[in-house]
Amino acid sequence: MELRHLRYFAAVAEELHFGRAAARLNIAAPTLSHQIGALETQLGAQLFTRRTKSAVALTQLGTRFLVEAYATLKQAAHAELIGQRAARGDLGTIAIGYMFSAGCSGLISSVVMEFRKKHPGVTAQLRRTLTIEQFKALTEGSVDVGFTMLPQRFPAGLAGFVVDAQPFWLALPAKHALAARKQIPPAMLIDEPFVAVSLEMEIGFGGGNIAAISPLEMPLNIVERVPDIFSVMTLVAAGVGLSVVSEPLTNIKMPGLVFRKVAGVTRKAETSVVYRTNESSPVVRAFIDFLRTRSRAQKN
Repeated sequence: MELRHLRYFAAVAEELHFGRAAARLNIAAPTLSHQIGALETQLGAQLFTRRTKSAVALTQLGTRFLVEAYATLKQAAHAELIGQRAARGDLGTIAIGYMFSAGCSGLISSVVMEFRKKHPGVTAQLRRTLTIEQFKALTEGSVDVGFTMLPQRFPAGLAGFVVDAQPFWLALPAKHALAARKQIPPAMLIDEPFVAVSLEMEIGFGGGNIAAISPLEMPLNIVERVPDIFSVMTLVAAGVGLSVVSEPLTNIKMPGLVFRKVAGVTRKAETSVVYRTNESSPVVRAFIDFLRTRSRAQKN
C-alpha cells in the first residue's frame, strides 16, 4: 500500500463520485477506479458501494478505514514538513564548545539567542573547554562548532573566521604600585613578573596575551605558568605577578585583583568560530552561515 492509494481513497470518499475525484486528482477516472479496486483487493474488503456508474457510498468498513487514512496522511505530511525543516537547518541540535572569555563576554548567549529566534526548533548543547581541546573535539565529532582563540593556522580539516575582538587589559594585585594608575604604559612593565597560561596553550596563537602588550616586542618576565586563565587570575590576586586578559574577563570580581587599561596597545583578543570543512549537518551549516552574516554586519 502506498500513500497515493490513501490519497485516492480519501478523494473518492470526500466526493463520493469517481469523476469528480479523478478531476480533482488530475488523473483519468478509469485509472482511479482501477487503483481503488487494487486497494480493495489488497485489503480484502469492499470500501465503496456503487449507486450509479460514477456515484458511490462508503461501506461501514470504508468509513472506519477513512479515519485511519486521514491519520496516516496527516502523519506523512508532518514527517515531510519535519524533513524539509531539518534540511533547511530549522531543526536539530548543535554541540557548541566555547572558551571561558567567550562566555564572559556574552558572545555565546547572544548568538544562541539570536539564532534560536530564527530557528526555534534548534537546541544548543554547551561545553566549556580550552581551545586546543576544542580542536580535538571538533575533529572527533563530539563538538559541532567551537568558539576559540584565533590560531595562526587552523588544524587540518578545520576552518574558521573571527566573530569577536576585545581589548586587552592588565590584571594586577590590588596593592601593586601600578594599581594607582588608570592606564599603564607597556614600558613600565619590562621588569615586572608575569603569570601566564601553559606554553602549550600559547603555541600557534602569536605568543599569547602577554605578547600583545610587550613593548617593542621585548619578552616580558614570565615567572609562573598555569593550565587556565582562572588560575592565572588567582595567582595574580595572590601577588605572584601580573598578567594580561581580554576585556570580558574584567567582569570577574576576585578579592585582591584589579584591572587596568594598557596605553597604546592596538592588538585585540580575537575570538574565532571553528568548524569542520566537510560539515554535512544542515543545522550546523545554517549556524555557521548565520555567524558569518552576523560578523559581516558588525564590521559594516
